[in-house]
Amino acid sequence: MLVQYDPNIIQTHAESLYEQAKGVVVRGGLAGFAVGAFIGYAVGGSEGGSTLAVIGGALLAIIGVAMARSRALTLQLQAQMALCQVAIEANTRRATGAAVAPVGPPAEPPQLFQAG
Repeated sequence: MLVQYDPNIIQTHAESLYEQAKGVVVRGGLAGFAVGAFIGYAVGGSEGGSTLAVIGGALLAIIGVAMARSRALTLQLQAQMALCQVAIEANTRRATGAAVAPVGPPAEPPQLFQAG
């Protein structure tokens, strides 16, 4: 079976990686908060447990977001490498005069955090 090169598959994969990058930051923060709140409440017991739960949740949420941003950056880099390969293929085909399949515009990297 002969498989034809289809740049749209790579484009779809890159868009999927960008969507994963957006979600991983939110999930990391929520997971960090949940674990921190649980630990804070367990350590604080019935007296002051809610205060420690909020503090622990906030601290681990910050750590979770930091770790998730690193993972998000890795996913965005993978998407950019895939899009770069599509561009290389298109340029190579154009230079050799081979037929070039239409490729949509490159995806704009999503903003994971908005300033302000």
